Amino acid sequence: MLTKIERTLKFDNRRNFKIITPCCGKPNIDGKFVNYKGFPLIYGYCHSCGKSTTPPTLYKDNKGQEYQWNEITNSWDTDVVISPTQSFSENFSSTSNNPDQQFIPESLIWKYYEVAPENNLLQYLRKSYSHEDVNRVKEDYALGSTKDGGTVFWLINEGLQVQKNKICYYQEDGKRTNRFKAPYKNNDGYYSCLFGAHLLKPIKKGTDLVILVESEKTAVVGAIFLPKFTWLAFGGLNGLTAAKSACLIGHKVLLVPDISEKAVSVAYDKVTYLSSIGVNAKIWDMTEGKGDDELEALNLYNMDLEDFFRVII
Repeated sequence: MLTKIERTLKFDNRRNFKIITPCCGKPNIDGKFVNYKGFPLIYGYCHSCGKSTTPPTLYKDNKGQEYQWNEITNSWDTDVVISPTQSFSENFSSTSNNPDQQFIPESLIWKYYEVAPENNLLQYLRKSYSHEDVNRVKEDYALGSTKDGGTVFWLINEGLQVQKNKICYYQEDGKRTNRFKAPYKNNDGYYSCLFGAHLLKPIKKGTDLVILVESEKTAVVGAIFLPKFTWLAFGGLNGLTAAKSACLIGHKVLLVPDISEKAVSVAYDKVTYLSSIGVNAKIWDMTEGKGDDELEALNLYNMDLEDFFRVII
């Protein structure tokens, strides 16, 4: 059973004049945007436009694991966006309230990499694309399989350290089920990074294009369709924290939200947020300004991005 975490919002007496306001997208040189004390700099109230940005409501279970509701996927996220002491320059392990960062031994990756038979997702990909392409993305992303058919997505940072993993389950047609496992917890010192972050190359900063999508499967499929780009996944728009996004600074980033009004609206807010922490990010709005009703009439609403890629590529 989940219980709501009660928090009090208080304005910080000190104004930060160096940020880009999340509401107006302008420098806060006049100090009209006031932050909430103890929260990341994107949350506060703007006296210029009258809009406020409030941190998400958090819940916890009886083991202390924190959750927040993802309105796009209609599911609970365990990768919490915010902690009361988090700022742009901090990550989870830097606060006294969180355990020190732990890493998973690399040997575990290869243990799951060699499991046979392969998981349903890899088997589906082999039926849909060439074995050469599937072998390439399997190796690039170190995709593993569990003995009960789960797909193991490893979260490996740009320093090639294994921070966490997520085990998802897919049907034979490649569609994801609601079942998943997250064996490594924040409470034990295992924190998330962007899926595919280890593929970023510092030497290509400013020249390469990094495509940021929501789901790990979409990143893998995108890497099959357009291998010249670097495909990363954030595991839900609420998972784009400052700590996880820091590896994107210096790269050209294209954020690709799902095909719905809500997803695109949230993505535009995230682009503003990414810009405020120094990430050069733009959005690919596949709705082209269409509302959900119009998208449904065109059979595009929440269309699987893999199917969309097949249409346009």
